[in-house]
Amino acid sequence: MKKFKSNYSQYTNKNYNETETRRDFLDPFFEAFGWDVANRAGKSQTYRDVIHEDKLKVGKETKAPDYAFRIGGSRVFFVEAKKPGVNLKEDSLPAFQLRRYGWSAKLGISFLTDFEELAIYDCTRKPSINDKASTARIEYIHFEDYLKRFDFLYEILNKESIEQGSLEKYIAGSSNKKGTESVDIDFLSTLDNLRTKLASNISKLNKDLSVRDLNYAVQQIIDRIIFLRAAEDRGIEEYGDLKRTCENKNDNFYNNLLGIFKRADGKYNSGLFDFAKDSISGNIEIDNKVIKEIINELYYPLSPYEFSVISVEIMGNAYEQFLGKTITIGRNHSAKIELKPEVRKAGGVYYTPEYIVDYIVENTVGEAIRGKKPEEIANIKILDPACGSGSFLLGAYKYLLNYHIEYYNKIKDRAKFKGSKEDVIKENGDLTIWIKKQILRNNIFGVDIDSNAVEVTKLSLLMKCLEGESPASIQNNQDLFNERALPSLEDNIKCGNSLIGNDFYESQSVLDFDEEMQYKINCFDWEYEFKNIFKGGGFDVVIGNPPYVFVKYVDWADDVKGYFSSNYDITNKDNKSKSNQSGKINLYTLFIFRVIKLLKENGVFSFIVPNGLLRTTTYDMARKFILDNYHIDFIADLKDGVFKGVTAPTIIFKFSKSSSNDDTKIIDANCLVDGFVNESKCHYINQSIFLENTSYTFSIFSNPKETTLFKKMESNNKYLGDITSQIIEGIVCKKEQILLEESNDPLCRKFLEGKNIKKYKIDFNNKYIIFDRKKLHRARPDEVWNSDKKIIIQRISGGLHPIVAALDTENYYSFASTNSILIRDDFRDIYSYELICALLNSKLINFYYVKNFTNASTLTVNISKTFLEKIPLPIIDLNNKQDKEMHDKMVALVDSIIALNKKLAVEKNPNAVTMVNRQINAVDKQIDVLVYKLYNLSDEEIKIIEG
Repeated sequence: MKKFKSNYSQYTNKNYNETETRRDFLDPFFEAFGWDVANRAGKSQTYRDVIHEDKLKVGKETKAPDYAFRIGGSRVFFVEAKKPGVNLKEDSLPAFQLRRYGWSAKLGISFLTDFEELAIYDCTRKPSINDKASTARIEYIHFEDYLKRFDFLYEILNKESIEQGSLEKYIAGSSNKKGTESVDIDFLSTLDNLRTKLASNISKLNKDLSVRDLNYAVQQIIDRIIFLRAAEDRGIEEYGDLKRTCENKNDNFYNNLLGIFKRADGKYNSGLFDFAKDSISGNIEIDNKVIKEIINELYYPLSPYEFSVISVEIMGNAYEQFLGKTITIGRNHSAKIELKPEVRKAGGVYYTPEYIVDYIVENTVGEAIRGKKPEEIANIKILDPACGSGSFLLGAYKYLLNYHIEYYNKIKDRAKFKGSKEDVIKENGDLTIWIKKQILRNNIFGVDIDSNAVEVTKLSLLMKCLEGESPASIQNNQDLFNERALPSLEDNIKCGNSLIGNDFYESQSVLDFDEEMQYKINCFDWEYEFKNIFKGGGFDVVIGNPPYVFVKYVDWADDVKGYFSSNYDITNKDNKSKSNQSGKINLYTLFIFRVIKLLKENGVFSFIVPNGLLRTTTYDMARKFILDNYHIDFIADLKDGVFKGVTAPTIIFKFSKSSSNDDTKIIDANCLVDGFVNESKCHYINQSIFLENTSYTFSIFSNPKETTLFKKMESNNKYLGDITSQIIEGIVCKKEQILLEESNDPLCRKFLEGKNIKKYKIDFNNKYIIFDRKKLHRARPDEVWNSDKKIIIQRISGGLHPIVAALDTENYYSFASTNSILIRDDFRDIYSYELICALLNSKLINFYYVKNFTNASTLTVNISKTFLEKIPLPIIDLNNKQDKEMHDKMVALVDSIIALNKKLAVEKNPNAVTMVNRQINAVDKQIDVLVYKLYNLSDEEIKIIEG
């Protein structure tokens, strides 16, 4: 600072340039905060602290920021450097440049500096060319204030502090979320806009084109334009090539575009530009106006995107959402974009966060290749059988590339750059393109039922393969190997229905189905399509995020449910309940069944799926299949919040096709921090105990002490199901059949919903139903409604106290959001309604239910009849004086708490309300203490529950 201040006029002179500023001031400035700016450690390009971007000048624009600061190979912020004398406080263009880079790379903040001034910008806000320099600026510091603000600068710039999370905390506390829109969401909007314009115009001008061919042509054109536009910003293609196709108004712009596409085929050989395969998009008409509009929207200043820094992963996120939609043609050949039916039923498309992909890849691909040489890794086959936009395959490919970079850079003599065919790494330490192509072809495989998804997966992988390349490296590849830049992935990424083989047509003819249904069923013969892999025994690693869709919601379900029933063990032969019908089977469980035939011996697979797999009765046969065929290596319970906009809890599992007797590692969400597992907080459980559980539930959070306690509770061999005549869901009807006031109809009955059931209390809110069996979907037996007493519980509940029970003595009728429980007449003296109501509301039974049947889900769960039936009961002998006293005392306590709740309902004085609530809590505690005595629990065992 003294140096800058003492020679201020020299450094702000117009002859003092930006390069000198970086060398004299900025490099030392950032080195003072712990960054290896000059790469003195000699790290490869992939892992060095700071990347100095080679700037590509396009008019007044540059195509990359000056510095990219990284930790572990991942960017944390950009720095855009200017020479002193530029007015950074007021000049809006440098700020816009920086914010474009930061927003496109999905960074939280980035820095603009000429050393004289330092400005920090919030990069979560979408930039606009019309923004002022002050827009999204969250700090401005003059060099004379650097020492005063040193503590602050150290917190957000020091490498060690950032590694410990200081930057994330700062961003979380300073970013103004108003007006923010992430680049992937915005890019999705752009893709939708491009698709709508193209589809409408192509449909209007090419009336003979089918809907399927229209979708195909639009997807191909968009993918090609995006690929080439990104190549331009990365300096691989000449900047503005696409834009120049629209310069001469007398030309046919689409023909000009086709010319560029065909030249690209000669250069890349990726299949993306293969017009021998694609005879549709080369033979259609598109208006000049539409072509010009969609291309201009991808260029500065209309476009906020800087493709040189948008990662393939970010674009993949947008494409995943994009693939959930399809083009339909309406009247007058107008095109409309709408959600696919199965996506609509599933509530949308949910892109797997990158940290989840990385975690799964690390624990599968990482373990499969650890310690291996490249020639050994070449034989490892990695599959995603429902690849979507390719996020998991992209994660696996990235992991393999980084592993090879580290491997080759450690053996300098073998990896030495020679400028010849033998090169495996370039001078900067990155892999040469022929090695990247070889890894892609050898290791990465995927299948998806959606042909557009297959094309997007290829696009993502090819763009990853092309990262870091230049026109010179591509030309060098052609000169040395006489081959085009990219590999064809036709043998790696294929379109088909992973769940249905060609044996589907053994009992029926292809001609039994119309052409549209044939495309939807889309049989896939795994052993034929990947014959060489199956000759070697199958795939080594299977990863992914399969679709969470019930079979009944899939538009081809009716035609294939018989196939699923006969080819997958989805039905419990001993249980004919409706929960086991194929319509209630979710596609993700069918993938679990399918993978066993795809894996080689000792192969592994890992999915992220809903945690209902662990406990819901619908999936009992899936759990049985897992226990019979796989070793469960680990289950990571992620709880909720993994998928944006979805609160459904999820798990990650890893299974291996082996007969290992090792225990299963259980990883709670609290053990996972930024994708790293705190091993000291994990516990282990032997999967064999799950075979003994009701419905084969995976009770993953019961520790040995709890398991011993539960065995003690179950030792009496008396369960709720033994003493009940009914545990039954309420009336199934339409919501509009529920009346908001009493009717004169003699069939009118008082009606309850689940929310009206409280602990020992019924809040009747004056709703009614006309109980006409002919008009109700499922009216339930008269026995339920005519009983003098019954217990009603909430059927949809959750948390650590999911069972909420009330005693009904007023013949209420209730909705499907409740369960009603009737006790058999021959047990009502011993197991009275009051006693059973107390047990169901007790801490002990709720603890038992949560640990055995919900895995402590923080969200709603279905209180299932199957699980209620398996609640263990204490043995009571009314001839025994002590048992009789405890029973009678329990009945009295329940009567007391019911009376207190009635008193509370009419009490208005706030002091009295407080007093009655305290009395209710006191009685509730007495009930819990008495329940412990009924089960003969020791003080240590009670501590387990109370803890």
